[in-house]
Amino acid sequence: MPLQVSDYSWQQTKTAVFLSLPLKGVCVRDTDVFCTENYLKVNFPPFLFEAFLYAPIDDESSKAKIGNDTIVFTLYKKEAAMWETLSVTGVDKEMMQRIREKSILQAQERAKEATEAKAAAKREDQKYALSVMMKWLHKQAEARRAMNTDIAELCDLKEEEKNPEWLKDKGKNSVLLRALNVRPLSPS
Repeated sequence: MPLQVSDYSWQQTKTAVFLSLPLKGVCVRDTDVFCTENYLKVNFPPFLFEAFLYAPIDDESSKAKIGNDTIVFTLYKKEAAMWETLSVTGVDKEMMQRIREKSILQAQERAKEATEAKAAAKREDQKYALSVMMKWLHKQAEARRAMNTDIAELCDLKEEEKNPEWLKDKGKNSVLLRALNVRPLSPS
């Protein structure tokens, strides 16, 4: 049975709670912190600290710093108000168990959503990468088709028609003949 820790100190402002919890010589790596909007648990065997928080906190922006044999929590309140106490008073064992279970389910659900969001983002990244790759492959295929078409057209040409000097002279002759308004003779 763990030993309940009661020698902690806490202070507050309207927007935050500052909680200082001594680790009592327990190694930091043996410390487990679990925090949700209504529940805070620190397990450092053989010690246990639990707080059924007076009001909800923003557990995602709240922080814990461990050092000098102490954990210092900065818990940001969801609603700006002064709390009467750190923990809700008059909570029976059944209610404590329900709060614990609800907190665990909320944490599991949030972890599942984060995992699904990460997987969806990864799939989107893969789709985008595939899309870019496909565009690149289409461009490459178009370039090859264009090159193959040019090569096929060159195969139909006579050897002299492939010669750039012959083509240049033919172009000059065509321009000259047009200027003289003379039709070229068609090959027989």
